[in-house]
Amino acid sequence: MAINAQAEVIKKIASQGSCVIVGRAADYVLKDNENVVSFFIYAPEEYRIKKIQEMYGDDEKTAKENMLKSDKARANYYKNISGKTFGDAKNYDFCIDSSIGNQKTAEMIINFINKKTNKK
Repeated sequence: MAINAQAEVIKKIASQGSCVIVGRAADYVLKDNENVVSFFIYAPEEYRIKKIQEMYGDDEKTAKENMLKSDKARANYYKNISGKTFGDAKNYDFCIDSSIGNQKTAEMIINFINKKTNKK
């Protein structure tokens, strides 16, 4: 099954050293690994719609429809793999609202990782 194959690839990549894996329920797939830090990056709906419009040239209605369709697919995938709710803060080490800007989001993630890894 494709989902199992993806999980095995994620595990293999993680076993080879430090890496960043976006999506694919990697937080759940790697839950038993010692040095995993999991993030959930989110933003308010209005901000997300505006970003979709900027990136893809969609009108507001189309952007919202596409966002909701993608959100539903992500939630279903995550639920199928983990049995958990996509976006539930208790499933992650750190959740951040990316509407603060890409640079600030990246800085906060890096700071969190640095603080967490310095504790070990």
